[in-house]
Amino acid sequence: MIKQFKFLVVILSLGLCVWAQDRTRSTSSEVSITAAEPTHYYYIPTANVNPPNCLVVSLHEMSYSFPDNLQLQASILDNIGRIAFGAKYGFQDNLSLGVGLANTLAHIGPGHHGIYKDSRLGAYLCYGFVKNPAFEAVVTPHMQIFNGNSLGCDVGGMATPSPFWSVIWEVGTSIDVNNSNFWFNTDGGIRIHPPSIPFMNFDAGIDVSEFVLNTTNPSTTPSIYFDAIFSMVTR
Repeated sequence: MIKQFKFLVVILSLGLCVWAQDRTRSTSSEVSITAAEPTHYYYIPTANVNPPNCLVVSLHEMSYSFPDNLQLQASILDNIGRIAFGAKYGFQDNLSLGVGLANTLAHIGPGHHGIYKDSRLGAYLCYGFVKNPAFEAVVTPHMQIFNGNSLGCDVGGMATPSPFWSVIWEVGTSIDVNNSNFWFNTDGGIRIHPPSIPFMNFDAGIDVSEFVLNTTNPSTTPSIYFDAIFSMVTR
């Protein structure tokens, strides 16, 4: 049954975008965009949930926030928090829980983000232990069950030395409960956020695909990471 949800991800994602766009047009006749915050770094989610009616559209995540600290998220490229489609609930400004379909629909380059290709049920808990204008960091323990069980922890952060750009770095780990393989991945790069267009962010970096560390000859293949993030308040 989990595999059947995989085919609904793209349809639901597009439907979410169209619905949010219609709401935007119906609430204002003027062309005016109020910027919202992105809801992910590269593969790791931010710890907070945006205020209600915030729309984020990017290559790696589409999300929309509702009242009561609820957010829906979907990914066409890779996943966020190792979840391709699901929901995120914010307990506090620096603590949130995500649950959904753990899967990767498509990946730039070889490999995929996540240690299994099969669809599974996934969950993560994201805690932001530092957040200020110059630096923010989160830790995200996660687990995936059915069609292979695994658990792990991802850590990421973003340093912002300039109003124009930031540096992002992430480290991820997973343990395959079925065979005790220890998987590792890392990625990093820059985020451009021009002050003249605050609703747009552009990411570019290097992604080191997940590989098994506790083996005789560990090996992996790096690939390019890029993203364009549009984020706005719809009303």
